[in-house]
Amino acid sequence: MRLLALLPLLAVAAAHVEHTEHLERRAQPGVPTPKPVDLRPLEWGDVNVISTTDTHGWLSGHVKEAPYSADFGDFASFLSHMREQAVHRRKDLLVVDSGDLHDGNGLSDSTPLNGQVSDPIFAKINYDALAVGNHELYVNEIAQSTYKTFAPKWGKRYLTSNTFIRDAATNKTVPIGKLYNKFRMKFGTRVMSYGFLYNFVGAGSDVVLQNANDTVALPWFKKSLKEDVDMYLVVGHTPVRWAETLAVIKAIRAVHPAKPILLFGGHLHVRDFIRYDARAYGLSAGRFMETVGWMSVKGIHDRKCRVETNCIGKNLTVSRRYLDTNVHTYKTHALAHPKQRFDTWRGRKISQEITHARASLNLSNALGCAPQDYYLSRYPITDTRSLINLVANEVLPLVVDSTKKNPAIVYVNSGSQRFDVYKGPFTIDDTYIVSPFHNDFIYTTVPFKVAKSILAGLNKAPFQKRAEHKAPVPAKNATLTPGYVTKDDYGYGGDDWPHSAIPYVSAPNYVSSPLPTGLADDALVDIVWLSFFSNLVGPILKNLDPANTYNFSTYRTDIDTNTMWTQFVKAKWSGTKC
Repeated sequence: MRLLALLPLLAVAAAHVEHTEHLERRAQPGVPTPKPVDLRPLEWGDVNVISTTDTHGWLSGHVKEAPYSADFGDFASFLSHMREQAVHRRKDLLVVDSGDLHDGNGLSDSTPLNGQVSDPIFAKINYDALAVGNHELYVNEIAQSTYKTFAPKWGKRYLTSNTFIRDAATNKTVPIGKLYNKFRMKFGTRVMSYGFLYNFVGAGSDVVLQNANDTVALPWFKKSLKEDVDMYLVVGHTPVRWAETLAVIKAIRAVHPAKPILLFGGHLHVRDFIRYDARAYGLSAGRFMETVGWMSVKGIHDRKCRVETNCIGKNLTVSRRYLDTNVHTYKTHALAHPKQRFDTWRGRKISQEITHARASLNLSNALGCAPQDYYLSRYPITDTRSLINLVANEVLPLVVDSTKKNPAIVYVNSGSQRFDVYKGPFTIDDTYIVSPFHNDFIYTTVPFKVAKSILAGLNKAPFQKRAEHKAPVPAKNATLTPGYVTKDDYGYGGDDWPHSAIPYVSAPNYVSSPLPTGLADDALVDIVWLSFFSNLVGPILKNLDPANTYNFSTYRTDIDTNTMWTQFVKAKWSGTKC
């Protein structure tokens, strides 16, 4: 059936082979590849959407993980073939992204300005709609670069319906991108698109974020709903089940009770799919270029629905799939024939650019050799295989300044650590993958009696973190490789590759280095914490020791949450060969 469905493409495939024969497969040098498996064909509809979100700089692919080893050049080749399929099927195809381009990989974070190298590479993909993420907005310099340099590359396609910035030249507050965009797709589908960001705290002072509830009540939004379109597209750095998302759906539904709505969210780093009603659906495509999301919709061009009241409650036919990002996945779904060449000129160039960028940034340079795997959330923090256990008991003690007269306890939020460490070479890239944020260490001096209660106080306080994570659904199957096992509003079956679920164990919100031993309660101790949650420490100290006032200072100027890993690996793991 798959071959029959793709017969119209074979002539083009043959021609494509003829002029791309000299190209060869080009995942990044040395990456592992998964053992191929049979994959189900994708279902195509009237409108089809390929989505990414929370890429966080992982344009090189996962150079240590076979299931996600395709790079952005491979993704570009995949899109080229998928667009070719769409043309020959005479179906509309959209490619969208929901934001968060930085903070998570050396390619995006090791340059003086985050995204200096990675953003131009990202912009080589011809996205149809994009939204801004919170990680583009924490630092004014990065936010201004997004506004002045990145957003203009996309024209009307970069959508920031509720996100604004102070223009330094005019001192006026303006949208970072466009409030909305109406456009017509190749085969006639008329689309009204928006881009929303969730209500997050911590943006740079130049950034103004509007509550989604307020945005949808504004005259421009209400006017846009009067345009004659076939469907609404919402891309946003908002979780698909959160209140901000529901507010946008509700506002559209108040005017258009049956118009199709397709929403593509992000931020939680999960695969998810939701049915809002019979004619509105949302999808979230994971994180870190581990996942490419697919949604297909049939019924958008139903002529009976030109009068909306005819179709209230009438189901659209919608499919979803979460694709593991490796070349086998891309070839299986994108090529008309197994012998067709996968590489395209554009894809090859992008891969070469990534390879050269990684080399120039020394991202593959090994700092030491990890003796085993350390996992962020597979094991409890009492287990020596836990990354948080390693951080608390071995990494944080090296932050302590031995030249200071007082012993110290160092506190970090567990959310500052973002990824696993794998046995073998620990590279410069890994320092950004595991701990991308450059948070300074702040301190004050307190009696040991007070210091002993700080950790408990932090773990009772509201948790401040830049991303949320959801536990995977437990499953056991020894014959499958570990990976995503997703349950969404359609149940199981959305994952393209079959996997056994990875165990998930939650960690405390905050952890500390071991307490000093043999100290009296009135002995003085330096408590050291991250600038990211400094606002929590003052109230905790006031509650524990109301009689005293404490002043805060920078603890060390030569180390932060990223460079602490460089220091640790050179001190503890550099003496062994991998």
